[in-house]
Amino acid sequence: MNKLLLASTSPTRNKLLLKTGINFSKNPPLIDEEKEKIKLRKKNSPEKICQALARLKSIKTSLKFPNDFVLGVDTCLIFKKRFLSKPKTKKEAIKLLSKLNGKEHRIYSSIYISKKGKRIWKYNDEAKLKIRKLTNREIIKNIKKLKLKTIQSSGLYQIEDTGITLFEKIEGSYFTILGLPLIPLLNFLQKKKLLL
Repeated sequence: MNKLLLASTSPTRNKLLLKTGINFSKNPPLIDEEKEKIKLRKKNSPEKICQALARLKSIKTSLKFPNDFVLGVDTCLIFKKRFLSKPKTKKEAIKLLSKLNGKEHRIYSSIYISKKGKRIWKYNDEAKLKIRKLTNREIIKNIKKLKLKTIQSSGLYQIEDTGITLFEKIEGSYFTILGLPLIPLLNFLQKKKLLL
């Protein structure tokens, strides 16, 4: 039987897949993501970095789990053509939200599925978001109410929760913003008869 394996530690991606009723397993991706980012940043665009990380997560993990279709995903926040990493502290989160305040940025998400180290399918998508003009008090209040663990794993804002109040405009897929372009993925899994 064909099996889907999610190579991710993201609680959001796990939750999204669980809600679909898909039969899948999960395993942390078998790469050192921070080291790979440092190597990739030297000569690649944010989009290429995102694609490469999704590919590496999928390929490396699929070599250990050869019977599975391995789903690798990477999502990045792009501002002024620069890749912005997830904040590690609340202080960093406040600084980042201040930088994006009243401005447009992009969320870029890349999917890569492989089996036995070979590509089966890939997909890239992006959404454009504009944060409304916030006061310093609003910025601090929004970040303070978030758990640090949530910021570190899911990023600057939780759009599925009160984070939606930060935005003036959103263009693109809600699921891409959450970090998993779900509709194209489900269509692919349906074709491959992996929706069991």
